Amino acid sequence: MLLVPAENAVEIIRACGLNIFLETSSVRREMVWESTTPPGHWLGTLLEGSLSVQQEGFGEHRWEGGGGTIFSTSDNVATRHVVLRDGSVAAVFVQIEAEMAEPLIGGDMLALIARKTPDPRPALPEAARTIAWQMLGCPLRGPARRLYMTGKAMEIVAHVLDDATMPDHACDPGGWSARDIARLHEARSILLAELAAPPSVPELARRVGTNAKKLGAGFQALFGTTVYGFVKASRLDAARLMLEGGETSITHVARQVGYQPQHFATEFRRRFGVAPTTIAGRAR
Repeated sequence: MLLVPAENAVEIIRACGLNIFLETSSVRREMVWESTTPPGHWLGTLLEGSLSVQQEGFGEHRWEGGGGTIFSTSDNVATRHVVLRDGSVAAVFVQIEAEMAEPLIGGDMLALIARKTPDPRPALPEAARTIAWQMLGCPLRGPARRLYMTGKAMEIVAHVLDDATMPDHACDPGGWSARDIARLHEARSILLAELAAPPSVPELARRVGTNAKKLGAGFQALFGTTVYGFVKASRLDAARLMLEGGETSITHVARQVGYQPQHFATEFRRRFGVAPTTIAGRAR
């Protein structure tokens, strides 16, 4: 659905009649790309970013972080994306394959989805967005990752359909208030902006108006990782983007993201399965 340009990898997991699309990428304002939304029943959310999305037959919509969608299409839909501001895109979308849809969710639910359009203004339930963040933060690999993602995608579908049939139903976001969730997102943004020298957990908690214990528990619940784990993964992701963008000095990249060069290569290989020199070589 909202997939970033081809040069950025989108993880796709297929299981049980679902196609699960996960993406986190850095983008630049006015970046433009085109894609095709294949037939099926779609649910998803743009967790972070600002885009203008034009879809053949559905018109143009502005997407902001937190926006969601639920709709069906029986044809391929030409889709054009325009980035509205520099930063990053984080998104999770679930496509229910047409032939598996009725056995999976039933005819009444299919009829309900068919009446929807890809208008992102009605946000997905908070519980569904929380699950989407957990999926993006999942550290598992191999068959365990596929099983985890499939279960979480099923949870998202359940929450979205429950909310669609009960518009006044208030989904409980795991006991976290809207203000708590806003503070956690603010903390996440601060960490991304200050990756090379992030604040300590107590300092970060003070800056967003909470306490260290609540911040740590909230990060685990909302993003599926600890504050330290998030910083570590984000540093390495940023380093990979620099290397893929043509940076040739491994030492420079390491220092830019806050690593000592002697430890950087080990952590990079542990996360991505290849050495940073391999990524730099591919870029050259």
